[in-house]
Amino acid sequence: MASQPLASKLQEDVTCPICMEILQDPVTIDCGHNFCLQCITLVGKDAENLQCPLCKRSVSKNTFRPNKLLASLAEKIQAIDPAEIQPEGDELRCRKHKEKFHYFCEKDDQFLCVVCRDSKDHKSHEVTLIDEAAQNYKLQIESQVQDLGQKDKKIIEEKKRSEGAIQVFRAQVHLEKLKILEEFKHLRQTLDEEKSFLLSRLDWLDQEGAKQIEQYVTMTNEQLTSLRKLSKSLKNRLQVPAMELLEGIKDTLNRSKEFQFLNPIPVPVDLEKKISEAKVRHASITESLKELK
Repeated sequence: MASQPLASKLQEDVTCPICMEILQDPVTIDCGHNFCLQCITLVGKDAENLQCPLCKRSVSKNTFRPNKLLASLAEKIQAIDPAEIQPEGDELRCRKHKEKFHYFCEKDDQFLCVVCRDSKDHKSHEVTLIDEAAQNYKLQIESQVQDLGQKDKKIIEEKKRSEGAIQVFRAQVHLEKLKILEEFKHLRQTLDEEKSFLLSRLDWLDQEGAKQIEQYVTMTNEQLTSLRKLSKSLKNRLQVPAMELLEGIKDTLNRSKEFQFLNPIPVPVDLEKKISEAKVRHASITESLKELK
């Protein structure tokens, strides 16, 4: 990793003196100075005798020499994190204009210096001071935290109700099992197969009910964990500096707004149907036996 002073000096070496940007397709002219090919070409386009913009020496338009070494260096400089080029202790500055960042562009999610703010790229955009933007997003974060808190409470309430429904379902299964055991004590041997079938079905339903409550608790807890992580992430942003708070804030807020509790079905329809079928089958046998008495 390049040291900050060295990286800053290298950036100056690969900056075009005409457009003040990192060199694009750099060429060296007769006097030894380097420029973007497009920049120096435009300078000499309407001039009869081309002069170097830096030393004013007359140079030939036909002897521009591509500088591959400088092009490679420019490409590497562009790949360096701006923070590595910024001197330690200084505020981050605009790479293009060397000015401090004071503004935040809502449309482009970018920090701007005063020159960037007045440029054609951002002049028509909604631009605010960094601290003001941070304060606005703090209010949004606080609102989202409150909203997530309400969703947390609702999920807990729904979780309790649904767990109760599953327990009622299992109680019904156990009650029906006891009824069958009591009544089948007085049946003949010919009813053993029917009894075994019903008990087997109810045992299976009991197991499915146990699995269902475990699955339901797991799924709701996973969603609660996700919601709380999202809430914690938003709360943590309230404690960080403005620029760090704004970094990716829209994506975080969107995920917060879009969070929805996907409440699993406590007792699946097929299980409800199977317990109903078992009840009907049991009732039918009982009625048939009553007619024989």
